[in-house]
Amino acid sequence: MTLNIQDRRKHQRHEFNDVVTIGAKGISQVIDISSGGISFRCRNEQNIPQKWLIDIVDSTGIHLEEFPVERIWKSAEDKKKHTCKYITTVGLKFKRLSLEQRVALYELIYR
Repeated sequence: MTLNIQDRRKHQRHEFNDVVTIGAKGISQVIDISSGGISFRCRNEQNIPQKWLIDIVDSTGIHLEEFPVERIWKSAEDKKKHTCKYITTVGLKFKRLSLEQRVALYELIYR
């Protein structure tokens, strides 16, 4: 039996179209979030560090500040699929979230 990607994941992913991340390198569009991490699209020319802090903001006013993350993967997407020709998708893992951060993250995911 072959497991699909969703079956192999530790955490259920939740897709959003009204959430962005804010970091030292700019703003990025969130693809999905789970209790274990987040993925987003950004411009290729951004130099994605291995570890850093991000803010997560949605259109309802939720603003999660200084979430520690670690880059797990990064890949360039097909330029034909997007209007912007400089698209990279990045997968991040949350690192050592405080209890307050975990609660805030669940409030965002299950709003």
